[in-house]
Amino acid sequence: MKFRKKKTPKNGAPRPKPKIFSKLRDFKKDVLTIPNLLTGIRIGAVPLILWLLYLDSSTARIWAAVTYGLASITDFFDGWIARKYGMITVTGKLLDPLADKFIVLLTLVVLLDKAEVELLPVLLILAREFYIFGIRALAVENGLVISAGQGGKWKTTFQMIAIPLLILDRRVFIELFNRDWDLPYWGNILLWISVFFALQSAWVYTVTLKRRLFESTHHDEP
Repeated sequence: MKFRKKKTPKNGAPRPKPKIFSKLRDFKKDVLTIPNLLTGIRIGAVPLILWLLYLDSSTARIWAAVTYGLASITDFFDGWIARKYGMITVTGKLLDPLADKFIVLLTLVVLLDKAEVELLPVLLILAREFYIFGIRALAVENGLVISAGQGGKWKTTFQMIAIPLLILDRRVFIELFNRDWDLPYWGNILLWISVFFALQSAWVYTVTLKRRLFESTHHDEP
């Protein structure tokens, strides 16, 4: 019985690894990074926050606000780590804005269902996010990349502060601390400020996209 010798590359070069290993390595490099893990934690916090809100006890409200606050902190650190250590990935670019939208929009919808936030700011925020999604798709279709402006960052900051204040209704402090602190009042003010920056940033994004599209079209003309 004859055994075939395995062919070895000439000059003693190492045998190339199967493609599946290189794909797994690329997957790990793109997905399994610290910023993406922090983004995953933020997404995982969403169902916990919603569950605590539906429990609707004073203790559950405090834990929901704390969980929301900690999840919001990860939004700062995942971006900072990605930029500082060169860990910006395709997966991160996709998941990070989705995580922000999940935690903000779903929490606001639950608070709206409980009549603890006004309808108009929530509708404006929802409409803005759908609009931005649409024009971002238009930008990608035309090969354009437009980074988020300062207004969008301020919008996110005010929302991240406003929503925990909206979660901590007056009942929480009356029952647990015998203090009548109306934090949702300030939460609504901050939410309206975030609406201003949301609309302002959407306008700036639209104008920037229009200018970039016009420039690219103009340059493509013979």
